Amino acid sequence: MTHELRFLERLRQSVASLLHAPLSLVGLYAERETPREQYAFTLHEPYPAVEAQLHRLGFVRNLVSSLKYRDYETPPETTVASWSRYPEGALASDYQLHLSLYAGADRSTTDVYTHWEPSWIRHPIRHYRAMDVDAQQGIERARSLFGEAGVE
Repeated sequence: MTHELRFLERLRQSVASLLHAPLSLVGLYAERETPREQYAFTLHEPYPAVEAQLHRLGFVRNLVSSLKYRDYETPPETTVASWSRYPEGALASDYQLHLSLYAGADRSTTDVYTHWEPSWIRHPIRHYRAMDVDAQQGIERARSLFGEAGVE
């Protein structure tokens, strides 16, 4: 089922790109750079194969996420997808583990960037203002979760 929602991911990317310029005029954003320090690991599978694993690990598509990009790569690129995991369930979790995924150079791998942040559902203002974002805790949680599941 996760592959059936890819069109929503493309829609999110298009809408974010259109909204960013007008939002930036009033100090808001719809696009953000993914900091290098959020790099967690590279999965040795192409993104379409990673989707099913994310679903099994309890992640859901994060369709309200701003569009992430890394412009320190050549050429600059945007994420192929954004996923979140809510440890106590979407409505009960104060924090979420957020993954930003990028296709590897030859598209046979998937680069995972992550951070631990306030849930956009329970704390939308803290989330949007990027308050309490912790890259290291996100990396540790993601590595542990993927390692325990044997995902490489």
